[in-house]
Amino acid sequence: MDNLTFRYSILLMEGLQVTALSNHFVFILFLLAYIFIIVSNIGILIQISVERRLHQPMHILFCNLPLNDVLGTIALLPRLMSQILKGGHFTPPLTDPSERYITYVECALQAFFGHVYGTASHTILVIMAFDRYVAICNPLRYPTIMSNNMVVKCWYTNQLIFTFNIVG
Repeated sequence: MDNLTFRYSILLMEGLQVTALSNHFVFILFLLAYIFIIVSNIGILIQISVERRLHQPMHILFCNLPLNDVLGTIALLPRLMSQILKGGHFTPPLTDPSERYITYVECALQAFFGHVYGTASHTILVIMAFDRYVAICNPLRYPTIMSNNMVVKCWYTNQLIFTFNIVG
């Protein structure tokens, strides 16, 4: 007997329900937010990498947050903005409705990168919380406990656990 739980390889994207009057306004709003997120986060990355005083464990974590935000924004917002232009329930589509379809592989990849973005953001915040905990509770031992090497170990351990959760 065949497994018939998944029979289709193409899915219909519904998109946001935006009225026809505000379709272009919402697209421009998302485009401005997209540009602001990319430019500001790349500016933070450049500032942290250029300034030598910021090469400390906490600032390395601050460097990971903008990098993660750029990757998450690139993974999620372009598809959303294209769906706004293509139209939803209340908007007359600006393009052919057949272009609102997405393959199962594209959908799975977008979901994967969305989950990677969320997991990485939470992990960075957990490592930052651990950093502050050590700084408050053990201020004299802080430089030996929270070295750059320790931050890298925490990050790679999390990535390893995350990878095993995906595979397993």
